Amino acid sequence: MADRIRLRQICLMTAALEPAIDTLMEVFGLTVCYGKADLSRYGIAYVPPPPFQAEFFAKHGLVSAQLPIGETFLELVAPTRADTPAGRFLERRGPGGYMVITEVEDTRLYAARIEAEGVRLAGTVDYPTYHELQLDPRDMGAAILSFSMQREGRPFDGGWYPGGPDWQRRAAPGFTAIRVAELAVKAPADVAAKWGAVIGRPVVEQDGIARIGLEGSEIRFVPDVSGRPDRLDSLHIEMDDFRAAQERARAKGLCVEHGGIGCNGVTFKQVSAPWQ
Repeated sequence: MADRIRLRQICLMTAALEPAIDTLMEVFGLTVCYGKADLSRYGIAYVPPPPFQAEFFAKHGLVSAQLPIGETFLELVAPTRADTPAGRFLERRGPGGYMVITEVEDTRLYAARIEAEGVRLAGTVDYPTYHELQLDPRDMGAAILSFSMQREGRPFDGGWYPGGPDWQRRAAPGFTAIRVAELAVKAPADVAAKWGAVIGRPVVEQDGIARIGLEGSEIRFVPDVSGRPDRLDSLHIEMDDFRAAQERARAKGLCVEHGGIGCNGVTFKQVSAPWQ
């Protein structure tokens, strides 16, 4: 049997945290459950992070907020200084998707594949409660791919350390999950092969699109037609009333075309419910 792995979190870079949060709340009806910032205006009491986290966020000049989408998460990250990796990302590319985070049972299995494929790590998170391997996008293409493991409770038990201790109570109703992360790249077959090798799942072509199937989710690789750099381009979400979100997006002046909603540098699309 293949190792258990599922899409759990998508990270978006944004220039300013609160305007991006407000837009996602107004358009989709999402809520905030946790973050590394003063989020008191969203009903999240500010609790200073433990030293091991505070040092990381201060060093990299970041603030963040987590918004549950069913059993998955959308994380917004914003730089507090220009002289940081996040600041340089925004300068080069503008707002948009930059990381696909998966949940796995044991990161050691993936570390072995990463080493065998000669892929560099962009970073690691090594907390008492959580372990994460972040793969260098210069080797993988398009975005950071991350393998993450819960160290408290059991993997796949519903807990998610980055989402905070009571994310389920704060999650908005009407959402099931982010089902698809879609990467727009110049060479879909080549990039898909790199991702498939470290994930340990086959690349399957269906309807002319290279796909890697995970548990209840999928990563897709589509040809870029815009001339922009390879990127994490679209998120396909399962929710009850996507049509209403489209109407709110139009009223707010966002781009709504081909069934998708353009927001913070990515396109949100609807998947069939239930997910097939």
